[in-house]
Amino acid sequence: MDLTAEAVEEVYYNRDRLRGLKMIYEPKYLRFFQARFELQ
Repeated sequence: MDLTAEAVEEVYYNRDRLRGLKMIYEPKYLRFFQARFELQ
């Protein structure tokens, strides 16, 4: 649990610098395993 808490804290403190992903291709099955993403 300590490692999880440290990771969440790190993301929170860097939230202004982190970018997300946009799904550009979504297959019918296994959506997140075969999807294609681009940086936003």
